[in-house]
Amino acid sequence: MIGVILNHRYRIAALIGTGGMAQVYRAVNLTTRKNVAIKMLKPEYRENPEFLRRFEREARAVLHLSHENIVRAYGVGQYDGMPYIVLEYVEGRTLKEIIQERGAMPAKSAVSLCTQVLDALSAAHEAGIIHRDVKPQNVIITPSGRAKLTDFGIARDVQATTVTFAGSTVLGSAHYLSPEQAKGKPVTAESDLYSVGVMLYEMLTGDVPFSSDSTVSIALKHINETPLSPIELNPRIPPALNEAVLIALRKEPLERFDSARRMAWAINRALRDPNWHPITGREQQPDADMAFSAGSGAMGQPDGSIARLHGAWKIAIVVGVFISILIGTFLATRSSFTGKSGSLAVVPSLTGKTLQEAQSKAADYGLALEIEGYVASTAVDYGRIVSQSPDAGFSVKSGSSVKVSVSAGPEVPVVPNLAGKTYDETVAAIQAAGLQLGTVSYQVSDVAIGYVCAQSPLAGTEIIPGSTVDIIISATAANMIPMPAITSLSLSDALAALDAVGFERIYLRYDEAGMAENTGEIISQQPNAGETVPSNMTVTLTVSGAAPSDCVSDIAYNLTIEKSGTPVMVTIEETVSGVHVERILFEGLLQKGEKVPVSFTATAQASGRYELILYVNGTEVRRQDTGFSVKE
Repeated sequence: MIGVILNHRYRIAALIGTGGMAQVYRAVNLTTRKNVAIKMLKPEYRENPEFLRRFEREARAVLHLSHENIVRAYGVGQYDGMPYIVLEYVEGRTLKEIIQERGAMPAKSAVSLCTQVLDALSAAHEAGIIHRDVKPQNVIITPSGRAKLTDFGIARDVQATTVTFAGSTVLGSAHYLSPEQAKGKPVTAESDLYSVGVMLYEMLTGDVPFSSDSTVSIALKHINETPLSPIELNPRIPPALNEAVLIALRKEPLERFDSARRMAWAINRALRDPNWHPITGREQQPDADMAFSAGSGAMGQPDGSIARLHGAWKIAIVVGVFISILIGTFLATRSSFTGKSGSLAVVPSLTGKTLQEAQSKAADYGLALEIEGYVASTAVDYGRIVSQSPDAGFSVKSGSSVKVSVSAGPEVPVVPNLAGKTYDETVAAIQAAGLQLGTVSYQVSDVAIGYVCAQSPLAGTEIIPGSTVDIIISATAANMIPMPAITSLSLSDALAALDAVGFERIYLRYDEAGMAENTGEIISQQPNAGETVPSNMTVTLTVSGAAPSDCVSDIAYNLTIEKSGTPVMVTIEETVSGVHVERILFEGLLQKGEKVPVSFTATAQASGRYELILYVNGTEVRRQDTGFSVKE
């Protein structure tokens, strides 16, 4: 890519960074001769619609933001099928690099930098954008001391937000996750404030509040543990600032500061008044000096960012406002008597149009376009208008705004919250989300034995359809046993091996594709051989050949399915070679509906009555005693 000229304007000069799905280059604007940064999707993802969509979403997010403490976006383009974003080139180092080099910062410097980050977040939150990955690695400090927040929209970047397990290495942003992110709960602006709290804690002490060589352990600490007070690590921290940091790190979002602006104001006042007790903004109305922004001044000027009004000015403003009201009332009354009003415009139809087409059409009618947000849609192509308000045909004042929602394309799969679910419930939830189960491991935890205590990616993460989700199940050393290797064994030998080591719950699935050879042998097993698993875990065996079919019974259900893609399974309880098993009779993903029919012919190895079990979303919902007779 070095030397390539993009859009006849930007010449690539050097590769300066690589992320999960994108590479960042320094380029020269051939018109202005100034440096810019080019963030370009990696070549291997240019044919992947999900990565393309996410990259476009990030571009939309950064193009909507303009603030001196946010890395600016100049535009977007495409090269050889790879989209790119043209960004402001910021010289400097990341805040993380500075902390690693210098350790704990003076409180005044830490507050100044943190204030600038909070100013940036305040602008983003007011625009309806939550960063979701605030960390010192995403804050660039210029040589003049200005903080620049970058990677807005990165919450949709797979590498940046997917917290994964790779041996003893921690990947992703686990150190700065909020408890609600770790739990998979909805993320709000308060989640960003928690991350800022972690960052400020690190600036003041040189250490993050929670650390471990395990990503899962870090996430669990965010959820369950109280951090050590920063003042215990650095006694020079003003007590009020220590308290403000701990407020930002509270587990419940509604117990933190009510806004980025409030937090900025609080940490600046804490610096001026060390014995003050910070407030979150939820206890009472803002103080008088909260009426002004905490400011975005350069490092070393936090105090000057908070102004106060004095008596004479207050009186002048009150008088001015009163006079303005009188004049406004007079003009409004005069207008009502003369019958004059502003010109009207008819709202045009904008649905289905591209954003550019809609803006042009609205302008033709003397109206402005206001984007309310992006919504998932399978019916409307990405980037086109899904809905508008007011509707087409309404008359409004010329110059008014028409609010529109823009299609973000089909909904991207979101990793479900698996915490507290059994293995079977977890498998069902993962399948329902259009994903696959990845690795399953076990560890001692406070969660009840046999239930999921951690997962990767975290709940709420958007990932590619069909991606895998790894889980960790709570267990104790006492009930852990090695899974024997039973593939290629006959069914009877496999069941005997499982029974010998203590497995009690066994599913059988028959695969008729294997009838030509090795009929009756095990062709796959779950868990895999060699894994150490709890003895009460469900073992699923796939047997080559056809299931017993001498006796049959017609089965029918009418099910209420609340969500499309819900997995449904029906099993029959049998005894095979002296071992109790459940043989799978039916498996399927059902669409949403009140009376969804499920009908099939069940088979059994002999005539008589058998127990059939219906599972919906991995949970047993019905048992029925069913008679089977010899097939005619």
